[in-house]
Amino acid sequence: MRTLTATLILLAICIASPLTAQSKKELKEQVSTLNDRLKDCKKTEGELTVAQNKVASLNAQVDQLEETNKGLLNNMNKFLSTSTQQSNSISRTLEALRKKENQIKGIRDNFSSQDSIAFLVLSDFKRTLGENAQIGVEKGSIIVKMDNPYLFGGKEGNSVVEESAKDFLSRIAATAKKYNTLKISVETGGGDWGINALRASSVAKLFQEEYEVNGSRIKVTTKGNGQDYTLVHLHPGFNDFYLEIREEFKNSN
Repeated sequence: MRTLTATLILLAICIASPLTAQSKKELKEQVSTLNDRLKDCKKTEGELTVAQNKVASLNAQVDQLEETNKGLLNNMNKFLSTSTQQSNSISRTLEALRKKENQIKGIRDNFSSQDSIAFLVLSDFKRTLGENAQIGVEKGSIIVKMDNPYLFGGKEGNSVVEESAKDFLSRIAATAKKYNTLKISVETGGGDWGINALRASSVAKLFQEEYEVNGSRIKVTTKGNGQDYTLVHLHPGFNDFYLEIREEFKNSN
């Protein structure tokens, strides 16, 4: 019995001994594996720390970029606002310049038109009044000069137009009616203001009543210059033209 027990104990020891050695080996392998994993974890933890630092740095850069972008957007908005105001100002200036240019063009066209009409009037007078007619141009006016003795005879102080002069005056009136945009000024000179006024009025009355020239176009003036002649001026309506231009410039400002 004792021998059997001893044998069993020895057998148990022999069986138990290999199992214990194997467990130690497995434990060592597990420990080794765990150590490797721990190293991997520490490495991963280090990499994670580095990654987190990079993320934090990137976040800081993103925040800084956002602030910079906000500043740029604000500056851009201010710039656009200023540019829009300047553009509007430039547009208004250009529009004003265009208006001025159109006004100046209108004035030039008007002067050019008047010059063309003056040339035509001058040509008509030279053709219809004859070579001996005293015709001139002064300050935009076409002027026909007639001596007072020819118009009113040799009697001193006479203000009635001679019959012999009426044909000549009728040809002046015909040209004046042809260019009905022009004004007519009758100016008589001489030593006596009263007689000058009567003579100029007599010619103007003849134009209106006998030759049917619109009376609103005719103006009578006199000069006490001692020179015994009468002038008939055909000219643009300078006063009307000046007032029209002045009104245009006033309204454009």
